[in-house]
Amino acid sequence: MAVTIKEIAALANVSRGTVDKVLNNRPGVKDSTREKVLKIATELHYQPNFIGKALVHSNNPIKIGIILTPDYNPFIQELLEGIQNAQNEFSAFGIEVITKMMTSLEPAEQLSIINELVDMNVSGMAVFPLDNPHIFSRVNHLIENQMAVITFNSKVEGIHHLSFIGQNHYKGGRTAASLISKICPPNTNIGVIISSHNLSCHQDRLRGFEDKLAELNSDFKILDIQENQDRKDDAFRITLEYCNNYPELGAIYLTSGGITGVASALEIAEKTQQIKVICHDITTDTVPILKKGVVDFALGQSPVLQGYQLVKTLFEYLVKNICPPDNIEIPITIATDESL
Repeated sequence: MAVTIKEIAALANVSRGTVDKVLNNRPGVKDSTREKVLKIATELHYQPNFIGKALVHSNNPIKIGIILTPDYNPFIQELLEGIQNAQNEFSAFGIEVITKMMTSLEPAEQLSIINELVDMNVSGMAVFPLDNPHIFSRVNHLIENQMAVITFNSKVEGIHHLSFIGQNHYKGGRTAASLISKICPPNTNIGVIISSHNLSCHQDRLRGFEDKLAELNSDFKILDIQENQDRKDDAFRITLEYCNNYPELGAIYLTSGGITGVASALEIAEKTQQIKVICHDITTDTVPILKKGVVDFALGQSPVLQGYQLVKTLFEYLVKNICPPDNIEIPITIATDESL
């Protein structure tokens, strides 16, 4: 039979209000009392009545805010699918998900959206954080004031989040470099296209890529690094510039969105056979290009799963009082034309 708060209170010789404060991690309880209550709850395998909470919140739902980067990147569109799946599953338990989409990768816009969600009285927030001190400061202020904040996809050291959900992007960059070394001869010249220096995930990928190339001792050389903000038009322009300016170009590494722009440029330049391509994210845009052989390898990070996990993690914390691990790592997957 499930143990109740009333029973824990009786065994601990405290009020039900005190037990409620302890189990919901609220202040106002002596450390010795808090420890005693938690030990009793643990021994009796106490599980919170989150269904009862759901009934309480059915007319006044707990609001969760999610901030995404622009949806012209197909990766974000698949994240949205996972968010919607979770929203459908957990809405019955008194959860309302508010998703806000950025139109750029500018810190000022993200800061404005954070403040908008605060004004909407969200209890928890999932942020795809830009690498900017004003973002760090604002998010940390919210955390200090008891806001449940998780970060995802782009991990930054300056934010004291409840949990990070995403891939080890440094490892992803190293994986890309290792794959380059298996399909390209020594001394290959490489052009890199990075999404934005405002996103630490892409900085981490680039750093991992460069470090692994340096360790390979094969004289691989990065000729240029340009930013495309995840836009396929910019990726198209940059790729054509690389082809025109560097006749010796042997490979392209894309850390970001925009793979269809790269593919179109290589076809126009008639270099789809000469130039090897490695990119990130196995999306609806990437799959047909992989099948055609224009892209040699694509590294995946399960965006639908990530989107689902954002809502699930905040739901479990806010409704079931389950504290998530500091890091929920999404594994790296590798796709080729044959594996699809």
